[in-house]
Amino acid sequence: MTETRALPASILARRAAATAMTAILADQEALETALENQQDYQGLDSRDRAFARMIVATTCRHHGQITKALAPFIRKTPPIAVTAILQTATAQILFLKTPPHAAVGETVNVLKSKPFTRGFANMGNAILRQVVKEGPKLALAVAPRENIPGWIRGAWERAYGRAELRKMAVQLMKDPPLDLSVKSDADGWVERLQGVKISNDTIRLDHAGHVSALDGFEAGQWWVQDIAASLPVTLMEDILGGLAGKDILDMCAAPGGKTLQLASKGAKVTALDKSDNRLKRLQENLQRTHLEADIVCEDALNWTPKRQFDAILLDAPCSATGTFRRHPDVLLNRTPKDVSKLVKLQGKMLRKAATMLKPGGVLIYAVCSLQPEESQPQITRFIAELPEFRLIPVTGIKGLSLPKARFDGGMVRTLPSDLPEMGGMDGFFIAAIKRAELEEG
Repeated sequence: MTETRALPASILARRAAATAMTAILADQEALETALENQQDYQGLDSRDRAFARMIVATTCRHHGQITKALAPFIRKTPPIAVTAILQTATAQILFLKTPPHAAVGETVNVLKSKPFTRGFANMGNAILRQVVKEGPKLALAVAPRENIPGWIRGAWERAYGRAELRKMAVQLMKDPPLDLSVKSDADGWVERLQGVKISNDTIRLDHAGHVSALDGFEAGQWWVQDIAASLPVTLMEDILGGLAGKDILDMCAAPGGKTLQLASKGAKVTALDKSDNRLKRLQENLQRTHLEADIVCEDALNWTPKRQFDAILLDAPCSATGTFRRHPDVLLNRTPKDVSKLVKLQGKMLRKAATMLKPGGVLIYAVCSLQPEESQPQITRFIAELPEFRLIPVTGIKGLSLPKARFDGGMVRTLPSDLPEMGGMDGFFIAAIKRAELEEG
């Protein structure tokens, strides 16, 4: 079997999944990017694309268990491309319940389809046959927490405790529900879409299928946004007593969920981001939802506006480890060095935000990260360096019931293990800060 010879979709989908897994592990690529960049994936229909994505996501969700299930049968570590093929096949056998003969047979064909993996076809066949026999027992013997890389697992256990770590590990293995932020009439959209209302403006669907096919998408009545991601704007609205007419900077705006929220509440929004491609997506979402914002494509650290703002939302670049329910690859393509770099960038962006905020204005800092160094220490340092800023203590979020412990120190910390009976939520850290008014005289 050669590369130029036409291959059936069943092989191409599996090969696309394995290639994506290689890019995640070797090149730290995001799952979606790793798939979209491939010719194999681009040539598939929507059903086979969904299958390829499911294979990769499942491999990421159960990576520790899959690694342990394969380990006894691999004498010498093969190239990472071969390892990724074996891992994605094991995900099919153990967790997607693919018929063993199909998973093994098609994976052998995947190995044969590329010159640099062809020589491992016989080895792969032998290993996977052992996985079929012994893999379920081996995988079940591995605690769910082992699916989380050790350096992340240790940080979370120290920060949140062993019990919460265990709950988060369970959430990692589950497919998440879909949250929609609605412009209005949440109760009505609950009925139309057969969802559940989980906050004033958010409804949750168990299974969505193709999002663009849902009622209300074309009319722009809602957008996809996890409940946790909606909280920074909800908090800002509560503190300011409403957003209508407020001049607000969304400092790292793309792809735009929070910009849409702000605009739907009547704010005058400036959406700032340095990524032209991501801002195009934001513009498309604004057009679909019939909302308005001023879009600025600039690096926030180098941009100097002609005015200061009533409020600033800084959803800062971060490790995004709190989004693992939807993006399980983030646990495999991040490193401690990445987090260290991001912490420095976040500090710079906070100080830049300070120069663009009016006296008496409100700054909301948020990160979708569970790494402790990206959260409270940033705010503590910022306030220590700039005494004209003070923390606005937060004790609750309107319309959402969270444990009191999530507001320790007057800042908000959501965990993926929150709302467990409803499918969890993303992990976020949020802090509200106010700049002092100018003194008279």
